[in-house]
Amino acid sequence: MSETAASYELVRNETGRVFRVGETPKQLLGYSRGTVIWAAWFVMCLSGLVEYTWGALNGSLQAAHHWGDAPVFWLFSFFVIFESFVQIGTGYLRNKGILPVRWATMAGGLICGVLAYTITAYSTNIWEAYLGYAFFGGIGSGMVYSSAINIVAKWFPDKKGWRTGFVNGGWAYGSVPFVLAVGGFATGGGVGASLSPGAVKHFIIIQGIIMTVGIAIGGWFMKDPPKNWWPATVDPLNWAKGKRTARDLKSNPPALGHYTLRQMWATPQAKWLGIQYALYIGCSLFGVAYYYSFGTAMHLGLWAAVGGAAGFNLADGVFRPIYGLISERIGRRRTMAYAYLGNFVFQLLTLLCGLEHQPALFAICAVISGGLSGANFPMTAAAVADYYGENNNAINYGSVYAFKALGGSFAGGLAALIMTGTLWGSATFHWERGFFFGAALGLIAAIIVYFKCKAPTQAQYERALAKTGTAAGQEDAAKASA
Repeated sequence: MSETAASYELVRNETGRVFRVGETPKQLLGYSRGTVIWAAWFVMCLSGLVEYTWGALNGSLQAAHHWGDAPVFWLFSFFVIFESFVQIGTGYLRNKGILPVRWATMAGGLICGVLAYTITAYSTNIWEAYLGYAFFGGIGSGMVYSSAINIVAKWFPDKKGWRTGFVNGGWAYGSVPFVLAVGGFATGGGVGASLSPGAVKHFIIIQGIIMTVGIAIGGWFMKDPPKNWWPATVDPLNWAKGKRTARDLKSNPPALGHYTLRQMWATPQAKWLGIQYALYIGCSLFGVAYYYSFGTAMHLGLWAAVGGAAGFNLADGVFRPIYGLISERIGRRRTMAYAYLGNFVFQLLTLLCGLEHQPALFAICAVISGGLSGANFPMTAAAVADYYGENNNAINYGSVYAFKALGGSFAGGLAALIMTGTLWGSATFHWERGFFFGAALGLIAAIIVYFKCKAPTQAQYERALAKTGTAAGQEDAAKASA
């Protein structure tokens, strides 16, 4: 059935899903939808600095203020916790129209840039760093991440795979110039390599200003399409017949309907997506948090440690759109499972090369591990949209992304506890324990995602609707015609 209104047409398929067809991005935005994707990529490159430069900067802060090892690594865990949970609130306000994506992005940039980094730069007490880096840094960068990653599926519901990876990749490799700068300005070698107290303060402030200004510029071009919007170039009822447009959709079919948050969590796949996400984030963020410190602790030389850490971040980001392309042929679930298994192997090889004092091999394995580490971020984001639709993707994916808080605790404080035997203060690191712990998390995640994270069936969709008392397509149609 179809219903025409103004310049668009509402089309309903056999499952009750509504598609709003007819409006071009130019009519809705005044510019192409590609501009939105570039803007989202740009703000991701800058907001990701809070997370991905931490491994290179924490040693300088620790040396400058004589903070213990464990408190510094718990800082990272608490940052991840705040960065994760704020996405649920950001997604909710965005879905309700209270906080449009443009203003959420710009506000997040101000919070994680000038506010968070100024407090962090001038902190002399560890608790001030928790307020600046962990609390405000997590909230601000989480608002930007939520805004940018979820806009891809809304504008490209038919071919979201590599574009999600492209935007998501900026979160990791945007940090590379800054990590290299830390290495270039560092003094000393080995474990003692760090920025001087004055230099680390100036570096953090400058980085915060760059983030705030850049995110404000990119955020201005970000705007959501109307609910249920679908590109007119793809027939929503006969998409499988299009040779060019059907490849991604054949491997990753559109959702049976636009699930609400309650309906999504009424399916068993939602909890398994969250569990695998937490586990693999613990595995991948272990590299972000510890590869640089491990390389310097093994006396591999400053540039082996910097090269491994920067290369990890670069490969982490560059590989994300590649996973999107691969997933267009074999599906998101299998793409994640194979990458997870690969990282299980290369994380252990990174440990082995470091313990054997092989700087070149350490850097190579760290870079490959980085390339494999980023698979879950774009693929889980795309899978949530594939399984549960685009309308409520901001809060739906935000609820899955919140599991990153658990994964960040694995990678930060819990890994430090396993390696040092203490929750607080300084201690001797037993690196083997941490690497085996991180790799094991990746292996378990691979098993879960392969066997438990298949798309919801028609029967599961209908049961989810019945549990929430919603008729198929009823809510979609109401929102589309509003």
